[in-house]
Amino acid sequence: MQGQITTYDNKKGVGRIQGEDGHIYRFTRNELAQGEDRSNLMMEMQVSFTPSLDQNGYQQAADIVVLNREEFEQDALYVEPESFVVAKEDLVAGYDVLDRGLFALERGERTEEKARTRLINECVAVGANGMVRYHCEVQLKNAFGYGFNIYRVSAVPVVLGRRIGTIAQSQELDTGYQFRAAELQNRLNQEQIKKAHNLIVNTKIGKLVLKGLGALLLFIFALGFILTGGI
Repeated sequence: MQGQITTYDNKKGVGRIQGEDGHIYRFTRNELAQGEDRSNLMMEMQVSFTPSLDQNGYQQAADIVVLNREEFEQDALYVEPESFVVAKEDLVAGYDVLDRGLFALERGERTEEKARTRLINECVAVGANGMVRYHCEVQLKNAFGYGFNIYRVSAVPVVLGRRIGTIAQSQELDTGYQFRAAELQNRLNQEQIKKAHNLIVNTKIGKLVLKGLGALLLFIFALGFILTGGI
């Protein structure tokens, strides 16, 4: 069967192909029949493949062969999304994921809108123009007998790009600022992402330690109360 790559993650090496039958097929770069294509994959490439099912029952593509490689041999040009993209899935239709954060980031606020806005601002600060695997979890908190919800959101920062042509065609293109793939593939500040992730982990560990100490002190108090025969 033949089809077209609709989106591709440069970091993870996974993507989707829309087959000529209209169905969407998942794939990994390990399914490429020719190893030299692995470093040059991008959306809009025409391919042939063998349809199959993975262990979870999802449609996938195997034995993939790129049919129009010569059209993509020149350096590709990309444009960014017009606005910041928030996606619940791991891939965004119509875009290549050219860079991906090593870790997910998260923020918590009294409303989901505030938490999402803070998370978007943090992703923009590390160089992202989108975030994927967005998830919101509602936690009930109690303070002085008053209960309230905390909305904790998390997502992975990414750099998305939509291929618009090649450098040779750049004079003919009128789509705003254009980027070479190499300009977007390593734009994220991974060190800053790692620090933010470590801060989240250390905060969670600190809270667990405090809870453990509180439980231990309560146990010691109760034990002492019992051994002394109470009041």
